[in-house]
Amino acid sequence: MAEIEIPDSMKILKEWWGRLSTLSLQFMKLMGLGLRLKDPSYIANSHSFGSSQNESAIRVNFYPATVNKDLETGQVRCGEHSDYGSVTLLIQDSPGLEVMDRSTGEYGAVTAPPGGIIVNIGDVMQFWTSDTLVANKHRVLVSDDKHLQEADRVSIPFFAMPDQTTLIECLVGRSKYPPVTMHEWLKQKIDSAFKERV
Repeated sequence: MAEIEIPDSMKILKEWWGRLSTLSLQFMKLMGLGLRLKDPSYIANSHSFGSSQNESAIRVNFYPATVNKDLETGQVRCGEHSDYGSVTLLIQDSPGLEVMDRSTGEYGAVTAPPGGIIVNIGDVMQFWTSDTLVANKHRVLVSDDKHLQEADRVSIPFFAMPDQTTLIECLVGRSKYPPVTMHEWLKQKIDSAFKERV
């Protein structure tokens, strides 16, 4: 596979960071209004993007074409998981993401209209809302579509995480989960992920 150089890639990623962090804050303010929080900006204000207290991240995922490779349809490219933070904004250049229907346990493809962005609810938002909003399980598999197998796929997720010192506790109704700081929650998830691999 030939190497691809992207001129000004850091500049481009920083520009995407700025746009996606702004969009995620706007989205979280709308969520605060929809949830009828006493302070509708509370969730958004818990994210100081770019500060040393915030672990939010943007990532570029490259999935090379799978045609004529020793791979089977349905083979895992990115295993089932939910995202750790509050929300994830996802840009993808072609289909690939599948989301679990919680009522059936079945997976279905998710696509956005051209220029659209997919929004995933993360674990922290589920905790904040005591399951009013639920973190969806999702994955990426090798496609059975020959056209999709012949093309490389790129996805760009922006993971919005609350600041490390933020206390994650119920903001609506009764509390279903024990309070935990974002730092403690992230440590638990990372420790758990590494234990599963050992």
